[in-house]
Amino acid sequence: MSLREALDRTLLLMRDEISHSASDQELLLALADTSVVLVADEANLSFHSAQTAYVTAAMLLARSGHKVYLAAPNVELLRAQPPLAPGKLIDQLNSVGQDLLPGFSFDKDAPHGVAELAVLLGDTIWSGAAMRQIRLNAMSWQARMTPAEVSKPWAADGWPLGAMGAAALAAAEAFKMAMNRLAFAARDPKHFGELFAPTAAAYIDLAPRGTPEVSSLRQIDFISGGAISSCALYALLRLPGLEGIARVIEHDTVALSNLNRGMLFLRPSCTTLKSEVLAGYSTATFPIISAPFQFDQRAFAKLGYLTDAVLVGVDDIKARWDVQRAWPRWLGVGATTHFSAMASFHTLSTPCAGCLHPRDDDAEGPIPTVAFVSFWSGLWLVAYYLRHLVDDQRAELEQQIYFSPLRPEDVWRSRVQRHADCPVECGERPRAPKDAKLS
Repeated sequence: MSLREALDRTLLLMRDEISHSASDQELLLALADTSVVLVADEANLSFHSAQTAYVTAAMLLARSGHKVYLAAPNVELLRAQPPLAPGKLIDQLNSVGQDLLPGFSFDKDAPHGVAELAVLLGDTIWSGAAMRQIRLNAMSWQARMTPAEVSKPWAADGWPLGAMGAAALAAAEAFKMAMNRLAFAARDPKHFGELFAPTAAAYIDLAPRGTPEVSSLRQIDFISGGAISSCALYALLRLPGLEGIARVIEHDTVALSNLNRGMLFLRPSCTTLKSEVLAGYSTATFPIISAPFQFDQRAFAKLGYLTDAVLVGVDDIKARWDVQRAWPRWLGVGATTHFSAMASFHTLSTPCAGCLHPRDDDAEGPIPTVAFVSFWSGLWLVAYYLRHLVDDQRAELEQQIYFSPLRPEDVWRSRVQRHADCPVECGERPRAPKDAKLS
């Protein structure tokens, strides 16, 4: 097992902007030599959402191969933070860190000398030195990243959606610093400079302010147990009072190259069925069922039905069409394309997944991506589903989202237009299916 294998998909993505005048080894060193200090104090870590931001930032930074220093007290974890076990924050991060990328481990405190990036939670005070310092904060549904000078106590309490978004914002800033080490090999220096310029501040709304917080998820199917589904389950498992039942339909096993973005995958899970690994995170109130086969017509015959809500995390467009043809009452689709994350939802009364993507892209081979991009797709997907559960009528105005975490100043949202040549032929859609129960 090598770091090169584990970061294969990320190196492919870096090649979008970096020519072969820089070797793969130089790309790996750019990632691994980028030092990030995660800084928090006990007061700011006294909230579940803040602990979630800290853990999520640490995991995303680690899965991109960066050098991560944990400068925080070893406080007791307030709620579940899988794949961490219950216990103390730093102890459990250090334990899981041994099972992330080959050769990786978290470091304590701060580096000798100047770090490249310091990420401070809330109004935490830090006396160390870094080339750049940023602060993270959050409201229930809003992620916040600001310059270090904007110092305010942690704002969110238990609801962790905004906190996870804040962590992903920080991960993108660290990645940009790594990429700027390679500017000498940029394919297009002007574009490169614009794309990887630091973001001064970002405020991202995952749902409108005041959206009710609901943790009773009913029944959901996940089509694919890959990166986006893993990220979505990672987010759901942090909801206070989580209840419901999920099923993961996936035939593949965990590979080393999945560790760079599958937030619930660790090295010991390599070669194990993804659906079984994810089912291992079941709780007493949220069982996760493994359905270890690929979704197609034969699989659908075995399953007999899909639940009323289906979350799809596959980049294969034809697979999305197949799921849409089963006509779940609510279908959420998460996807990535290079440095951008996408999500959409489709109901029996809105344009379908075929209308949104009426042509197959015929992509072959490994898909280039990076931890924080896959994570954003899973997080947007979860936000859509939670809004569906509270019947948020405003969501239809923004049925699709296209988001570039490298340039988070804007989030592109719009309706989906019905397509005359829809490959799903959604004009012939059936009535709403009958209720079904998982067993």
